[in-house]
Amino acid sequence: MRLLDEFFTLLMTLDQRYGEDAPLPDDDATRLGDTGLLVLAELTHMSQQLGIPPVKSELDRLAVTAGDWIMRHKGQIRTLEPIVNGLAIMANELHESRDLEDMASFMDKVMKSTAPDIAADTDKTDSGRPWRVLHLNRAIVATRSYNTELMTQVFDNLIQELPEDASDFFREGMRQMGVVDYPAKVKTVMTHYFQALSQHALH
Repeated sequence: MRLLDEFFTLLMTLDQRYGEDAPLPDDDATRLGDTGLLVLAELTHMSQQLGIPPVKSELDRLAVTAGDWIMRHKGQIRTLEPIVNGLAIMANELHESRDLEDMASFMDKVMKSTAPDIAADTDKTDSGRPWRVLHLNRAIVATRSYNTELMTQVFDNLIQELPEDASDFFREGMRQMGVVDYPAKVKTVMTHYFQALSQHALH
């Protein structure tokens, strides 16, 4: 892991030189960050093949750190999958509403910093594509936060970005409402979107 140590040491050095939230010259934040994410993705793949899940989990978490660095320095995220995997791991560990709200906000920042060609989402043949998974996971996080205003914002965005997946999401959401003891206000919002999309599909 010496290479990773050197990579993150370099990121810290650039933070000190340019400031933690300043753009870097020549789009270095995008290029350097993407190089690190590609290495992390390859190491993650290898750890998965070797059957060592704890290593994969830690590598995915490091990818989130790298993604945060890219965003702070106004770069674009071009390797999204390891970040999405790391965020999923971290989100599953959260239980407090405020923490889940913060996670949804961070996911939104990742979306807005993702390279336009990825965000265009033109190839929808892969159901496991990171852009799709990120949107669905954010909607789940918003639901778990019990913040109905956040749910509405995220659900509207989901319908806009993944119209072909929205109906299935709300159908599964309604099923979860019957399994998990969600507050009435959360069930009301989920029911509203489920019924709205169901009625739309009938016309």
